[in-house]
Amino acid sequence: MNEQFDIPINSPNLGKEELREINKVFESGWPSEGKITKKFEMMISEYLSSNTVVVNNGSSALMSALIANNIRPGEKVIVPDYTFVATSSVPKLLGAKVIPADVDQNTFNIKSESVEEIVKKEDIKAVILVDVAGVPADIDAFSDLAKRHKFVLIEDAAQSFGSEYKNKKLGSFDHTTIFSFQIVKQITTIEGGCVSSTDESIIKKIKRIKDYGRSLNDRYVSETIGTNFRTTDLQSAIGICQLKKIEPHLKNRKKIVDEYKKNIKQLKFQKTPKYVTKNSNQISFGLAKNEQTRDDFVRGLKNIHIDGRKPWTPIHMQPCNQELKNFKCPNAVKIFKNGLALPLFNDMKLSEAKKVIKYFSNTLK
Repeated sequence: MNEQFDIPINSPNLGKEELREINKVFESGWPSEGKITKKFEMMISEYLSSNTVVVNNGSSALMSALIANNIRPGEKVIVPDYTFVATSSVPKLLGAKVIPADVDQNTFNIKSESVEEIVKKEDIKAVILVDVAGVPADIDAFSDLAKRHKFVLIEDAAQSFGSEYKNKKLGSFDHTTIFSFQIVKQITTIEGGCVSSTDESIIKKIKRIKDYGRSLNDRYVSETIGTNFRTTDLQSAIGICQLKKIEPHLKNRKKIVDEYKKNIKQLKFQKTPKYVTKNSNQISFGLAKNEQTRDDFVRGLKNIHIDGRKPWTPIHMQPCNQELKNFKCPNAVKIFKNGLALPLFNDMKLSEAKKVIKYFSNTLK
């Protein structure tokens, strides 16, 4: 998908090590989910200091988390208005009623004030917290809200593997957290994801949900409703290789983003709050002064074969969410109209970042 660009928006870092491990799985005679996936789960659990279940993608991880937390048809679930559409589509597929909440115009994350305003008026079953582009949301603020207003807190950290909130890795909290290992993420299994929580009862539920609700003791007895969200040992073998590279990946991403922030003056970059002790920098997001300027930047970058992207359409503006079209979320709309994502990937070279910076420098002349 990136052939037309000299510098793509993202690109996976896959090499000989991953290929070697895939071949080992083929030669083992068991490419489906098995002992390699168990090893991958153990490694992630150790990295996060939590309990982990690996699934076939991030959306499956979110659906498993919602089912395990007893989200039922007709119940109301708050989601950020500025997020990838899966955050709202998954609860809707379960029959839940989605309510979008506005986000902070600096961090791009859901505002606790927006959520509190809604939970005071509505009977809310759950809030899905999204850590946009690798920047953790204020977990303490939302945990406090959840306790006071008695709703389930689920964290969609699909873009934030490796990020830390107050020196604790995302995924190492009691509430349920999901991650994605899709091709552009900090680590990838091509398609994949996981669910993590220090609450072992939730993890046990998800282990059953991902495998047709089967008993953990008898594979032909289904104790609950479930489906097939299993992954494969082929993908987990890739994931093990990728997990070994996570810290160099994050270090390089930070280096690129720091260069952008230091040298590109035409964009107001996403803010990283002080409670964020590690930002995994999945996307480098900035805001132009207006929509026309943003569009000019996108066209200008593409003219020199650099991929710059417009951001997600807000949830209330998505054609699949016509029932939400009258919601007002002005900050989400502003990010949508003025936002720009710059190239950023695990093995991106500083020389490539400097070409992006040079384009913006030339626009000032």
